[in-house]
Amino acid sequence: MSESLLFGMVLTAIAVGYVLGRWDRKKRQQRVKDRLSKEYFIGLNYLLNEQTDEAIDIFIKALEINPDSHEAFETCIALGRLFCRRGEVQRAIQIHQSLLARPSLNRRQSLQVQLELARDYLSAGVLDRAESLFLEVTKSGHDLKFTALQALVEIYQQEKEWEEAINIADQLVSYDSPRYIPLLAHFCCEQAEHCISKQDYSAARQAIKRAMKYDKCCARAYLILGRLEFEQENYKEAIKILQQIFHQDPDFVSESVPLLIECDRKAKTLFGINGYLSKCLKEYPSISVVLALAQSIREKEGDKAAGKFIAEQLVQRPSLRGLNALIDLHIANTEGKAKKNLGLLRELTGRLVDNKPIYRCHHCGFAGKELHWLCPSCHQWGKVKPIRGIEGQ
Repeated sequence: MSESLLFGMVLTAIAVGYVLGRWDRKKRQQRVKDRLSKEYFIGLNYLLNEQTDEAIDIFIKALEINPDSHEAFETCIALGRLFCRRGEVQRAIQIHQSLLARPSLNRRQSLQVQLELARDYLSAGVLDRAESLFLEVTKSGHDLKFTALQALVEIYQQEKEWEEAINIADQLVSYDSPRYIPLLAHFCCEQAEHCISKQDYSAARQAIKRAMKYDKCCARAYLILGRLEFEQENYKEAIKILQQIFHQDPDFVSESVPLLIECDRKAKTLFGINGYLSKCLKEYPSISVVLALAQSIREKEGDKAAGKFIAEQLVQRPSLRGLNALIDLHIANTEGKAKKNLGLLRELTGRLVDNKPIYRCHHCGFAGKELHWLCPSCHQWGKVKPIRGIEGQ
């Protein structure tokens, strides 16, 4: 056998061995990958069935199969979220910190882990660390920047740092997120409320103008500006501003009525707001408007005319508050046993009203007796409004 033939046979044997070895290695890797994928999807199935403990066991088992794979990375992310959801924030932090230390992570994976770690700190109430990590992600220019900006808005809301919240929300709007426009108006209104509390009326006006620039239909801004004009004794201007609320959001007309009446008295315009109230009653009726008009009728024409007006309105739109007002009028003009019986009835209907909420969130259904511009339950801005119907407006 010649040397060249022998050399060729050796090379062929090496090549065949290399191909067979590579094929076997790929086969083993595929088996590992298939096993890991199987474990991963079993874990997801447990999650969907809210079997958190079982899901955690499966994910930990999956990590032992191939700790450096992409699937293992996703498993670490899922495992950290599970711990955070269970309130075991420290374990979530440890997982994400160890994951962040891996040199094999690419740029996007590193940013994703930073986001998860920031969420852990946010859940733990360590806002400064969470803020720092979220800000770091926003500097990357990556597609995860939007998520980080959303989280920063939440942090600045909690800390009541309204200027920072406005700056971040402005960036979110630039991402074509119009849902942040009403939030920007509310952040400005929060600034205005703070300025009014410090009697810094000039800064309050600037904040309100900024709110109206963001959202022309922000009824809250008109309510604040009307109150500001009232406190500065610009009563006629306050009336003009408060009447705009009907065009911005008629649901909040009832919130403006008490201040409108007070402005009317201070300005001595002799029920000059009655035309506006009559328009509201016709186009968007509420019991607050009915009672305001009834009071003006009472002062002009007496209790009998006011009672007749309320009774007519109750036929069209039943209301517990309207019924109470009608009973009060009759008590004032009745004597003896009838007055006593009416007093008993008034006490019962009064309890009904006192026990009922007057505001409800249109997003989550939260109900209460106080107007919250930020819903305490679902944390949505501007969704809590006066209840309409027999028990409300």
